[in-house]
Formats: sequence, structure tokens, C-alpha cells
Amino acid sequence: MGGSLASAPPALAQNPDQGFTVLHLSQSAERKIVRDLLRVELRVEETAPDPRTVQSAINRRMAAALDRAKQAQGVRVETGSYSVGEERPPNGPARWRGSQSVILTSKDADTTLKLAGTLQSEGLSIAALTYEVSPDTVRAAQDDLTAEAFAALDGRAASIAANMHLAALRYRDLRVGNAETDGRPVPRFAAMAAAPAPVAEPGEAVVRVTIDAELLLASPRP
Repeated sequence: MGGSLASAPPALAQNPDQGFTVLHLSQSAERKIVRDLLRVELRVEETAPDPRTVQSAINRRMAAALDRAKQAQGVRVETGSYSVGEERPPNGPARWRGSQSVILTSKDADTTLKLAGTLQSEGLSIAALTYEVSPDTVRAAQDDLTAEAFAALDGRAASIAANMHLAALRYRDLRVGNAETDGRPVPRFAAMAAAPAPVAEPGEAVVRVTIDAELLLASPRP
């Protein structure tokens, strides 16, 4: 039987990279970016002898909180977890406790903090307050960080190859990650009972792009 593969050397057909040195590299580029998205979670809590009373009170207070929150411009409003359960204290009668949360998200920190303060004054309590880097800000940094990572990768590969008296020929395999931030931010929150609104500072997050690569090195051509 004929065919183009019949004339190819068996070793070359099995391993086209034979005779090359494979260099595995991982290179990251990162920058610090101010967290620009504020997320506040507030909670309505109620306690009563029966579940129906608890649920009615939560529903009423949450409806009022949502009406108030939706009046704020530029603030995304959503409800969070809702739970009702029975408690049986060892030295008292059984009771029912319930809660539901409302979540405010916005790049307008001043408006959001003032709204949170208003809801606090109406009986809601803050369960969490965090600043994050918004997805569009992360995406805006992605191309620049990718270019920086590639430049650093090329320079490092050339340096390693030179130390080995070899030349970097081409990439054999390449994996380029999306821009990522350095984990979930911890709450940055300070509030006083007499203050009309909570006080918070955004801080910075590290946004990073990582490239994993395999390069083929070989002796430089004479």
C-alpha cells in the first residue's frame, strides 16, 4: 500500500518534537486596581410565637425596604435568603425566628451608603458590606495585562534559551487565562450607632492574567 506516511521516518512520525528541548513556562502580569463596586447586604429579622406572624412581619417590612431602595438611582436591588425556623430554648417557651435579606449593588458608593443608613434607621441590620472590582473594570485591564505577560514570557524564554546556548523557535502549546482578581474581598466596614450611614473604604485588588506555555528550543542555526 502506498501513502505519504509510509516514507516518513518512524521516529519522526511518532515524535515530531524529537531533537528539541521543551521549555515549560508560566508567566503572570498584574496590577492593583481600586475596587469600584459596592455590595451591601441588609437583613430583616423577626421573632414571634408562631410562624405566620413572623412571615407576615418579614413580608411587610421587606416590601417597605424594597420600595425605599428602588427609589435610589443607579443601585441594583435584589432579595437574598429567606428563612423561618422554630427555636426551643432550654429555659423558655418555643418561638419562631425568621429573616430575609436585601442586597444593594452599585458603583455609586455615596448613594448606596446613604441608602443603607436609611434602611438601618428603619430597623434593618447590615449583614455584610464589601467592595469588589466590577467585571467591566476587570475586562478593561485584560488586554493590557495579556500583552505584558506575553512580553515578559518572550523575554524570559529568550534568556533561558541563551543560558542553555539554544534558541527559542516557537510555541508548542499555549494557555492564556482570563483576568482574575485576588479572591473575595474581606468586609471593609465601620459604623457607629449615631452615624446616619455606614462608613467604608474600597481599598485595592490585584487583577492578574497568567499564561502557561510550552516552547521548543534548539541549537541556533550556523
